[in-house]
Amino acid sequence: MTLRHIVMFKMNAETEHERDAQAARLVAALEALPPNIQQIRALSVGVNTVHRPGNWDVVLTVDVDDEAALELYRNHPNHVTVMQLVAQTVAERCAVDFRVEAA
Repeated sequence: MTLRHIVMFKMNAETEHERDAQAARLVAALEALPPNIQQIRALSVGVNTVHRPGNWDVVLTVDVDDEAALELYRNHPNHVTVMQLVAQTVAERCAVDFRVEAA
């Protein structure tokens, strides 16, 4: 079994251009995590390309083995650093964690 962690972020900048720049910084920080956090089995990040009311700016998908691995990921110093960026640039965050059959 795999635990899938999905997070969506709404950036806090006022203009589309500023939100895109914030999103790019966040994506770069998130994409740098896998080589440093052994609990990550897979990580993908997507940026919203269709700017419509109600759309979120960034989506993150992370696969780990189980809840214990998710906690290790969450508390890893590299992830904590990314969360500091999130605190500065994100207006809203939502997440869901669910089990999936390993492919």
